[in-house]
Amino acid sequence: MNLRDLGYLVALAEEHHFGRAAASCGVSQPTLSTQIHRLENELGVPLAVRAGRRIEITPVGERIAQTAREMLVLADDIRTLALEESERTTRQLKVGVFPTLGPFLLPRVIARFDQYEPGVNIHVVEKRTARLLEAVNQGDLDVAVVAAPVEDKTLTAIPVFREEFLLVTGVDDELAHEKGPIDPHDVSTDGLILMSEGHCLRDQVLEVCSPSGPMPPNGLSAGSLATIRELVSVGAGRTLMPRSAVSAPKPKDPRIVVREFTRPRPHRDIVVCGRPAAMTRPSVLTLINILRDLPGDIVEPLGVDGATLCSHGLGN
Repeated sequence: MNLRDLGYLVALAEEHHFGRAAASCGVSQPTLSTQIHRLENELGVPLAVRAGRRIEITPVGERIAQTAREMLVLADDIRTLALEESERTTRQLKVGVFPTLGPFLLPRVIARFDQYEPGVNIHVVEKRTARLLEAVNQGDLDVAVVAAPVEDKTLTAIPVFREEFLLVTGVDDELAHEKGPIDPHDVSTDGLILMSEGHCLRDQVLEVCSPSGPMPPNGLSAGSLATIRELVSVGAGRTLMPRSAVSAPKPKDPRIVVREFTRPRPHRDIVVCGRPAAMTRPSVLTLINILRDLPGDIVEPLGVDGATLCSHGLGN
């Protein structure tokens, strides 16, 4: 058994067709078929059966294929570590970030990478958190920048910064005229505008505001912070936004009012997570250091002396 044969099995499990699997591996169909049969003989269990024109992977074959995927990803991590150390390849870093953080994060990170790691090509993908973690596990991304907690214990998560939430209302909202910071428990879920289902920011905001009452079944939601901001500006409701979404260099909008919360302020903690082998790469360590050095008037660094990590919500 070798990595090449395991790669053939993974390709067959994905394509369910010998010809397409062989093409994806760059070999002939007889070669792939022969190696699959040899692997079956070596392991002593059937891995694939023909069902008409489709090849079905047996239950034990599926389990073996999943473990093989993990082995192949780990093997790629090992190759990358060796190649980067020997400088025999152009270093690349594939980073995932979720949409409500990306617009603030990406320009700052890319600019700093050009300064500190000029030899690294950084590729950034924006997806929802669940998709990002899946891509990291499959080896399509090296690391992901997501909100804590990360439930997947196969990944290593390193804290980088904390970002507070702010109340954003229209100028005619009653909370816009309150004196002093707002108690988050005073923000009713009635009239609260949320990100659409599947966005982690939706869950974070609900965690903060849920003591005020259940979310109305027909509440407004949108797929981007920009859309929510426009809805708030015309008096359609109020929302919570991360500080980075309403801070410079974004111009002030006279149609909205931004208010601080009382302490302990609601927030989200951001981590860099990835496969353990990937987290030791110099380019990943540089990314972590850049994220811990973002503007202090917007975020608070984590993972440095005096900082503590907790999940989003009303932390200490």
